[in-house]
Amino acid sequence: MLKAYLDVGRKTDAEKTEEIICVVATVFKPVAYKQFVRPWKRMLDKWGASAFHATDFYSGGGEFERTTAERKKWYEEDSRAIPSMIGKKLTRVTAMSFLTEEFKKVASPKWKETFGTDTYGIAVQLCMISLGYWLKTTSPTERFSFVQESGDNGQGTINNMVEQFRNDPQMGPHVRIASFATRDKGAARGLEASDFVAWHWNKHYMDRIRKNDMAPRKDFAAFMKIAEARISTAFVSGEKLKYFFSVVEDKL
Repeated sequence: MLKAYLDVGRKTDAEKTEEIICVVATVFKPVAYKQFVRPWKRMLDKWGASAFHATDFYSGGGEFERTTAERKKWYEEDSRAIPSMIGKKLTRVTAMSFLTEEFKKVASPKWKETFGTDTYGIAVQLCMISLGYWLKTTSPTERFSFVQESGDNGQGTINNMVEQFRNDPQMGPHVRIASFATRDKGAARGLEASDFVAWHWNKHYMDRIRKNDMAPRKDFAAFMKIAEARISTAFVSGEKLKYFFSVVEDKL
């Protein structure tokens, strides 16, 4: 059974005119997951932190305040170690992202009437479908045990969508969802790995891609290099977004 952890990250620009949403599914094999959790928990215990939140960790907020020389040293050490701690133990990571306002603008009235404009739910579906295709070619007999973070807006919608997937005669065998649970981030450490990826992707878009700079910051680049062959990403924007709508609407 493969463990798959779903988390969503959202980030707006300084003017609050543009928002990017990224849903990440990080997949671990059971033994590798335990090997990830043990040093990860030691790191958090050192900080006295209940859970890893990338927003707090990288800004020095919340439980990750860097008010002493020792804590500043911890940050330097851990920010270098985290890409390896996650990247060496995961089996697969899939990220799907949309620009919220662009999605609403490009979606046709027919689409909005049929599906609405909930990019979170759509990104979760695309993650599950992508993982289904990957599993078909790598481990045809395996199944996924999904965990979603509790408290996210749209949580009920996701639960309903998962049930529809599992009961659909065509989609059910494809996505291979053995179980789907909702947990707090501190109670399921894999959610924190997904949080790390979503935060970095959203920051990469806001700080780099919008300025036509494709080079990621060094810690994100380190993670991508370590996990390179196991990463699948899709930034559904521009012509890709138009194509996405056209493919689905042709079937309505």
